[in-house]
Amino acid sequence: MRNVLRRRPLVSVILPSFNHAPFVAEAVGSVLDQSLRDLELIVVDDASTDATPEIVGALRDPRLTLLRLPANRAVHPRNLALSRARGRYVAFQNSDDIWRPGKLERQVEAMESRDRPAACFTRAETVDAEGRPTGGDLAEKLLSHEERPAAAWLRRFFDIGNCLIISSAMVRRSDLVALGGFRASLVQLGDFDLWVRMAALGAFRILPEPLTLWRILGEANLSHPSPTTRNRAQIELAQILEHYAAPPLLGLLDRIFPEIPADAPPGARRIALALRAVGRPGSGFSLFADRVIAAVLDDAAARAEAVAHHGTGFLRDFLARRGRSEFRQIPETELPSA
Repeated sequence: MRNVLRRRPLVSVILPSFNHAPFVAEAVGSVLDQSLRDLELIVVDDASTDATPEIVGALRDPRLTLLRLPANRAVHPRNLALSRARGRYVAFQNSDDIWRPGKLERQVEAMESRDRPAACFTRAETVDAEGRPTGGDLAEKLLSHEERPAAAWLRRFFDIGNCLIISSAMVRRSDLVALGGFRASLVQLGDFDLWVRMAALGAFRILPEPLTLWRILGEANLSHPSPTTRNRAQIELAQILEHYAAPPLLGLLDRIFPEIPADAPPGARRIALALRAVGRPGSGFSLFADRVIAAVLDDAAARAEAVAHHGTGFLRDFLARRGRSEFRQIPETELPSA
């Protein structure tokens, strides 16, 4: 067993919290009770209005650090914790989820194996507010527990969306820092954005044991379906998909989508990617396609590449789709005056 008094911990655990007083002690306890003791736990409380920070502050363990933010969303909690993290590896816990005792030890073994995966996840099981199994294999339906090459993950992300849970994840801190951490503008899909960027670095390992318990709380979860979360998620999805239209993923498109020719120039690749999104359900795909095609048309060289490869039909269809878009008409009385 590694010495817990070493200067730098092996694993930094990042745990953002907000108004989870009934659950946070169990979430924190499941981290501090891990069989791997060589860790630090950084809890960032995002200005909770309940007793969450007091509950965490009352827990006595030298490996635990509590950072209390004075205003909700003033900074990105996970990025703040990352700036303080010192471990070789970073794992993410949610303030309402639970880890089984051997989670971190098994993940470090996987991350230090010969094939050195870019990230390691575990299987998950869902529990209710009381920590009881929900039944119905909800985690099996929503999450993917199958290992696949990095290009296959990237295709699945594009075609299906997120299928990994952040509280089951471990990555290298150096990789996370090099990628710039989490995109602070993303609220619904920040973890999905990270998985897309991480997949460009290498394969993911999925441990077969259900070492993460994912608590389903209905409307108490930020990700609970609602008009607000659905609208926000569609806008964020369009932002995330743009990774595919830029390096390094742009250079990997023929591996992700074999139907895109390996010798197609960048402008043609971007249009081929946008055309995959056209007609897909959800406004996020439409918004992504519109942005990519517009960017290609604004770049004379990329436009020439796209027209040479695809003809001008995509351009006419692009203009027609914009003509069918519906926006609220602004009365003349509301127009800004000169």
